[in-house]
Amino acid sequence: MASMDLSRNSLLEIIKSLVADELSQLRKSQPRQLLTEDWDAQTCFYRQRDAGYCTTLEADSLEILALGSRVAQFFQIHESGLEDYLLRYNSLGQWAEVIATARKRGSRHLTFTTSGSSGQPQASEHDWDQLIGEIQFFDSLFTALLQQPLKRVVALAPCHHIYGFLFSVLLPEYLGCPVIRGQEALALASTSQLEAGDLIVGFPFAWQQLARTSSRFPDGLLGLTSTGPCAPEVFHQLQSQGLQMMEIYGATETAGVGFRSDPQAPYRLLPRWQPCTRDTHLLLDIQRHQRYPLQDELEWVDQRHFYPCGRLDQAVQVGGINVYPQRIARLLESLPEVHEARVRLMTAAEGDRLKAFIVPAAADTRITELQERLESWCLEALQNEERPKAFTFGVALPSSSLGKELDWPLE
Repeated sequence: MASMDLSRNSLLEIIKSLVADELSQLRKSQPRQLLTEDWDAQTCFYRQRDAGYCTTLEADSLEILALGSRVAQFFQIHESGLEDYLLRYNSLGQWAEVIATARKRGSRHLTFTTSGSSGQPQASEHDWDQLIGEIQFFDSLFTALLQQPLKRVVALAPCHHIYGFLFSVLLPEYLGCPVIRGQEALALASTSQLEAGDLIVGFPFAWQQLARTSSRFPDGLLGLTSTGPCAPEVFHQLQSQGLQMMEIYGATETAGVGFRSDPQAPYRLLPRWQPCTRDTHLLLDIQRHQRYPLQDELEWVDQRHFYPCGRLDQAVQVGGINVYPQRIARLLESLPEVHEARVRLMTAAEGDRLKAFIVPAAADTRITELQERLESWCLEALQNEERPKAFTFGVALPSSSLGKELDWPLE
């Protein structure tokens, strides 16, 4: 399988996902608002005279430069010497052709980038053959669980992140099976119009919504969840609806690390990895003899099984995206109207977004006007997942008699 490569269709899907994500950050919009399902190989970045009708992204020169840099970085085009070629062309299909040529000329590695909600996106390079090796392992595992080969992938997760790429791009390429994406995939999953042999590639927020329907899933399906912890009650609810579930633990830096089919059980370490006995915050890649830092504190049951015990960088998950409440609180405190701020993830009973507690800078502040200004500022300065959806105001941050930070109820 060393000669296996990405088809033009897969390249186009990845480029669409990368372009949508980059434009959403540049324009402070949500990717789904960009109507990516209407994009195809003829979709252009800017309008050209006498070019005929085509869907156009209306990108300006600075946006095109950013888009080209993002796609070039992902596919490591510099390894082929074609890094300047993307900007010579004006359609998504032409960019896919450039990438295909670059991969034939040596650009085999891929670079995945963290969400950047901390303000510092981190790029992690992955070896092509190692990614294929991981997919081969999971294919055998999935086939054994379902007692039949996978026949189709229903992708709810974006394919430019490492998790979505592995299971909604590389796995179907390896198997030669079809992929359903976007609204069509969501419609299939939510109405249970699925078939035996389907793999549903989801994430905690999507599974939470599907669990609420309480509809029965057909036999012979497997649901994957990753990008953050899936609540045990959601996991069990889906299983009670007839769906086999598997939780994948990993990170942008490492790809997959472990898996489990019971939310109370420890994760089983993938064959590629071994814990470092001298430093519990590191994993050893047995194949490459390279150490990787972990993003979470892990509790090791034995050399092959572990429990995650929380993020080392204080990140939380909102809609499958890492966000950093402490950073958002610092940004809010930089505003002249705010003396102190705390940002937290809502409790399960409150919702699945962020909430903020604000101590105004002036005692006579009109709370209604301040809230309006804060909501307007968040709309302009923060990504959608970072924006608090509820504000609470008080004269001091909630804390215990010993000074420990406390949660607060929504008003």
